[in-house]
Amino acid sequence: MEHMTDAVIEAYGGTLEEAFEQAARGLNDTMIDLKGVTPDRELRINAKGHDLESLLFDWLDKVMLILVADGIVMSEFLVKIDKTNCDYVLAGAARGEKLDLKKHAYKVEIKAVTYHEMSVKQEAGKTTVRFLLDL
Repeated sequence: MEHMTDAVIEAYGGTLEEAFEQAARGLNDTMIDLKGVTPDRELRINAKGHDLESLLFDWLDKVMLILVADGIVMSEFLVKIDKTNCDYVLAGAARGEKLDLKKHAYKVEIKAVTYHEMSVKQEAGKTTVRFLLDL
């Protein structure tokens, strides 16, 4: 069996915020099947960046840290993005539950979020974000 070393995730939304929410869902769903998750707790996650790509990286990096280091798998996200001076700030809320390998279907380990191939494309009525996970 061939070992996968990375996964390219594309997420979409009607708004920038929705695309960032879907990106975080995609990251969690890469590692754990989200169908089995009961969102019984809420976490606040804040991120910032000098452009949308660095904002996306910081956001996903923090989401991944909660998943991998704290063992909390998140299935619902709510994001608000603002621009202050020349920086972007993201105020996020995530809902999820403690990872339980007896309950949750584990898929693959994520080692890192990478900047490689990261993009944020905004068109009328649709935002697409793309990023690569090192597995």
